[in-house]
Amino acid sequence: MFCRIDLEFSDHNNASQFLLKVVSPSLSLYSASNPRLPDGQAQKDPVSSSPAAICANGHDIWTDNLKPTESMSAEEMYRYLRWTNSTSCQNAVDFGFNIGSNLDVTAVDGHKAVCLDKHISPDMSNCLVYSFGINNEWAFDEAMAKYGCQVYSFDPSMNVSTHDRSEHIHFYDVGLDGENRVHPTKGWPMKTASSIYEMLASRHGPSTLIDILKLDIETSEWDAIPQMLQSGFLADKVKQLVVEIHLEAADALEVLRHRVQIIRNLEATGQRPSGGFIRFSSRPNPFFDVPLQVSKYKKGPIDMDLAWYNSRHYPSAV
Repeated sequence: MFCRIDLEFSDHNNASQFLLKVVSPSLSLYSASNPRLPDGQAQKDPVSSSPAAICANGHDIWTDNLKPTESMSAEEMYRYLRWTNSTSCQNAVDFGFNIGSNLDVTAVDGHKAVCLDKHISPDMSNCLVYSFGINNEWAFDEAMAKYGCQVYSFDPSMNVSTHDRSEHIHFYDVGLDGENRVHPTKGWPMKTASSIYEMLASRHGPSTLIDILKLDIETSEWDAIPQMLQSGFLADKVKQLVVEIHLEAADALEVLRHRVQIIRNLEATGQRPSGGFIRFSSRPNPFFDVPLQVSKYKKGPIDMDLAWYNSRHYPSAV
């Protein structure tokens, strides 16, 4: 196994002099002036108990040694959420985008990362997408339809009835939640992922895997994801997951820890509610850069897009 080790140096001017070569099981460090890095030169990762290491299969070793969530500071949790683990997918591609401008910020918006690596890539002639949260923004759904997928789009907030938008895009006025119910304040019909899948089984098949499950549902993800983990829906039915997570600037530290633990459960391996999902993308929404009350940082991303694939469908990741 080959790994890259990211070491932090107290003297950043000297750090650039070092070249690193790691060949398991031995480790060699070379520099122009030092044949080996002196003991104690590398600082330990502030979130874990070891230096950050990234292996050839894309797995960041430092995440194996994360502190318990209840011991993590706001800064450490935001660092964890911003961790991209981008080397776990060699061919990540963005689908759908618009150029937006707000409060002097101009940036790409609406795009979602999809991994097109061999074992996990959607079949261009036979793929299935569930897209929750539209808000009249169809760029991602239309891009996946052009790719060749059947796209099922869901949003109860648009006041639009169920219809086929096109041959490949099918719209439903229902929202995703952790239980089947009427939304307590909006009056919208809300269902679990399993219930929606059963509702649509006659259209796409009773055992068809969902190639891409996209969620942009304005904090309802914190109810929906635990239910999908506990029920086994994510493990059994979903190959890739992309979520815009939503955090509030005024969230208490306990709320942030609760939500970070949900993400850690999604990425954990083992028995349910562990998900076994491998992250390959994380990026902040540039339009939501606001002060954080629980952090010493002046500003931080409140909305972030994270993407994962199911390790059960990617042999090299298991």
